[in-house]
Amino acid sequence: MNGRIVGRVWSFRDVSERRRLEQELHHQAFHDPLTGLANKTLFVDRVEHAVARAGRAAGRIALLYMDLDNFKTVNDTVGHAGGDNLLVAVTERLLQCVRGADTLARLGGDEFALLIEDAGSEADAIDVANRILDALREPFSIAGRRLGAGISIGIAFCTPGLTAAKVIADADRAMYTAKRRGRGRYERAAAAFDT
Repeated sequence: MNGRIVGRVWSFRDVSERRRLEQELHHQAFHDPLTGLANKTLFVDRVEHAVARAGRAAGRIALLYMDLDNFKTVNDTVGHAGGDNLLVAVTERLLQCVRGADTLARLGGDEFALLIEDAGSEADAIDVANRILDALREPFSIAGRRLGAGISIGIAFCTPGLTAAKVIADADRAMYTAKRRGRGRYERAAAAFDT
């Protein structure tokens, strides 16, 4: 009255539920629902950014492309639910073999990939591949059965001028070479930097 404030109106809105839902949707868009790992979309994005950074700095990048050996047999033996349980158990072992700064992803089915930024040398990436191979040699207990889960690994290294798509394709081809040469092993794409 007469320009004097005689009251106030406060309006509050609780946006915490909306914010939680947005975070949940974001997580679902970029993470595998079974394992919680990065999905293919997030992984490719991380590789693209790593390659761009490596083009500007002296960072060394290694990429491991991995595929479980004979996974169809597991699904045939213990069913799809048992296969899913195996994928979760494999994920737990893979996580024990990598650094927190590395990006481990499930690309789909029984395919996984690992981005190692600031790899010290080719030997460092090969050490990681050997740790993974060793970790998966111990059988898993799934649905009351002991199951093996061998893995074939392709390793590619980023060299100047390579695109993210090329590095991923090189690692994928190297992984198929590992499968053709007996499975349960790694193969390297062309060497990229000195050890």
